Amino acid sequence: MSENAPVIADASGWQNFYLMVGGAAAALTGLIFVAVSLHTRSIMGNELYRDRAWASVASLISQVFVAGAILVPTQPAVALGIEIELVALFWVYRTVWVIRQFGPSMRTADRPSSRWQLEWIEWLIWLAALLAGGLVVIFESEVGFDLLAIAMVGMFLSAVWNAWVLISEVAD
Repeated sequence: MSENAPVIADASGWQNFYLMVGGAAAALTGLIFVAVSLHTRSIMGNELYRDRAWASVASLISQVFVAGAILVPTQPAVALGIEIELVALFWVYRTVWVIRQFGPSMRTADRPSSRWQLEWIEWLIWLAALLAGGLVVIFESEVGFDLLAIAMVGMFLSAVWNAWVLISEVAD
């Protein structure tokens, strides 16, 4: 191996985890599409419901992408880190956009403010773990995969919670 050869991200110890998370995210994406299609008018007629449905699907698709990127064999650590950071930067942009677009309406929605606050705390934790995980992978530390696991579990929980709240609120 030459001195200038890229360092390969060794995710071999995480392969089963990312197979499971990617598969679960893909399956749940399909279920959310079915659930949304059963209540299309109600969801599409309310901007908060529509956004919650979109965020759930986009989060799950992001997880499938990250899981797939990690499972690419012999991928350089820098390339993997950049792929993860692109997903993370998308979610940073998306978070800022949601705050600007829906901030006032989220605070006045017919829901306890403590629920919104817990959702946002959980959201920001997985987003921070995703950002940090991608950066740490770029700098070739295996701790990055630990941070990414936290992000992936947080994203999955957030998507499940979003889907549950969406369906339960639309059904009321």
